[in-house]
Amino acid sequence: MFGKKNKAEEKIIADICEILKDPELKQEERNALTRVQNRLKKGEYTQRVLNNFLSQVRPLALQSKLSPSVDKFYTDITNNAYKGTSWAGMMFMRF
Repeated sequence: MFGKKNKAEEKIIADICEILKDPELKQEERNALTRVQNRLKKGEYTQRVLNNFLSQVRPLALQSKLSPSVDKFYTDITNNAYKGTSWAGMMFMRF
């Protein structure tokens, strides 16, 4: 099944397509999301792709400077909203 996308990966790609329509995205966020989308479409390992995304945007997240749509996507990843991606990240609380 290598290279075949599961429903969670398809949902991630669909969510990214919707987020990319947001005119308030910062260029850094847009670049990171586009990179995730392209890598998932190529069939790269989802957990690695998501980990790389999180590390790219974490500085913005820590400073509360993420666009609202990217903030939600970031939170969904860290809170394991995309079941079936082998994401084994920690659960984070939001204050």
